[in-house]
Amino acid sequence: MYRDDDAARAERAHALIQEIADLERKKVAQAAADQRLAAARDELIALQPPAAPPPERPPGLATHLLVFGATAAATFLGYTLLL
Repeated sequence: MYRDDDAARAERAHALIQEIADLERKKVAQAAADQRLAAARDELIALQPPAAPPPERPPGLATHLLVFGATAAATFLGYTLLL
């Protein structure tokens, strides 16, 4: 009626060994896939062009006011000299 304890243990040990072997194979396959993924990422980074430098800032308000003032002064000076 009851199974022999030694036979049951041996059967369970065999099942556990098979499960461990399957998990180890999956672990090795996952490590290989991770290495391929890292290599693909590295290759993609190497293929991309270097990042462009950020664009220069446009002239500020002070520069605009200075240029406008200089232009106004030159226009005024030219107008007064011609009259």
